[in-house]
Amino acid sequence: MASIEIQCIAGRRVSFLAVFTLGLLFAASLSTHAQTTTAQGASTTSAEKAPDKLPAFEVATIKPVDMSPGVEHMMGTNVYPGGRIRITSFPLKSLICVAFNIGYWQLSGGDDWTNKAMYDVEAKPAETTPPTTYNLRHGNFGIEDERLRQMLQALLIERFQLKFHRETTTGPVYLLEKSGKPIPLQPSKEAGAKMYGEGYSGDVGFVGVGGGRWSIYNTSMPQLAKFAGDNILHQPVLDRTGLDGAFDFRWTMIAASSDAQSVDSTNIVALFHDTFPLFLQTMGLKLTKSTGPVETFVIDHAEPPSPN
Repeated sequence: MASIEIQCIAGRRVSFLAVFTLGLLFAASLSTHAQTTTAQGASTTSAEKAPDKLPAFEVATIKPVDMSPGVEHMMGTNVYPGGRIRITSFPLKSLICVAFNIGYWQLSGGDDWTNKAMYDVEAKPAETTPPTTYNLRHGNFGIEDERLRQMLQALLIERFQLKFHRETTTGPVYLLEKSGKPIPLQPSKEAGAKMYGEGYSGDVGFVGVGGGRWSIYNTSMPQLAKFAGDNILHQPVLDRTGLDGAFDFRWTMIAASSDAQSVDSTNIVALFHDTFPLFLQTMGLKLTKSTGPVETFVIDHAEPPSPN
């Protein structure tokens, strides 16, 4: 293979190797969380029921994905004008991450199928007069509009019979901050429509490494912080940069391997983790350790979705 990519971007084809690598990161995150939770002492627990007045989609379908060997899947989240969402090839746990705006490492509980059986979700809110304006910015595992996330929460609670509670401990967090060095970030000029068509005008946040370089594309600082927390540190990362808007930036790694055949899944993960802090440095950013609330989302009960 000519290059290896690990990406968080909506609607892009994800290679088996990239999925495998992200799977290793997610597995490591769950293990790390299990260890840190034990060491952090007492926690507060809050049992939650389905809120009485969560907004709901007007129309929604959930379809199982064919998991037969050799079947290629397109993993991604898209948000379209009018609030229509399309999520493809996500297990329930990943859907929960999107709906509740949490990282995979924050999840606990759930039977095996909640992490293995994949689903396609399409849904749209009711049309209003005047039309409701939704924030279309999103990433592969995130929707920034809180109303759409609440609608997705209501859908998962209803169709998957999802029951859950949250546990909060005090533990390590990180702050994404300016380092004091020059910041070479450029405001993003590309429109999402140029990438995806379909009359699409949403904002896609992209953070990825491949072909010997790190890139951000149309990425806000909250998105970059969430990426670092979910995929690199497996701990909360809070944006304290004070930088508004979305940015583009690329950095070519000096020590990147020129022989892609020699890069196996193990050292891909190492490369992914080891070079990210250097990538931040080139952007004039840094991660600072701090202490704060660390939340765990506990799945108490879930069932395969009811038919459409």
